[in-house]
Amino acid sequence: MEILDSLTKTSSLRLDGVAPSSQEKFLRCRLGSQDSGLLALIHVAEVIQIVLAEILPVPAMPECILGICNWRGKMLWLVDLNLFLDYPPLVTSEIASVPLMAIVMQIEGQSMGLVVSQVQDIEWHDPSQIQPATASLFAAKTLPFLQGYLPQADAIVLDPEAIARCPMWQLHRG
Repeated sequence: MEILDSLTKTSSLRLDGVAPSSQEKFLRCRLGSQDSGLLALIHVAEVIQIVLAEILPVPAMPECILGICNWRGKMLWLVDLNLFLDYPPLVTSEIASVPLMAIVMQIEGQSMGLVVSQVQDIEWHDPSQIQPATASLFAAKTLPFLQGYLPQADAIVLDPEAIARCPMWQLHRG
């Protein structure tokens, strides 16, 4: 929670002269080596730092599911967001000891950790400026999990509810 708290305290209340009333807070995270993703902050419960040694692998899971860890006394499923969205995987032998960040989302009473290499900032954006995600811009596998693209932020906007409702989780999470 400390990381999310410090990001919130440093975020401005205005962006480019637009009143915050027409804007929402988004958490920016790194995707792949150069891209950024935005998640509506309303779905983010906490951002935690994790190391691979703290993750308990679970056999017979899809490759993007790293495993589980203890979060506030509960079992938290951890998903490699890069691999899930068709980017190169986060976990390689070269970075096995590098701390990663888990964005803990809470949707419909369920928690899930989206593991990324870096959480960058909390930003204000106008959701009405989100452009639709199209097959000409994004991979077909990724499209169902995107709300769209925000050109002025140069970032994709993830759909946390679609990610949480992914059929893969229904099969393996119970």
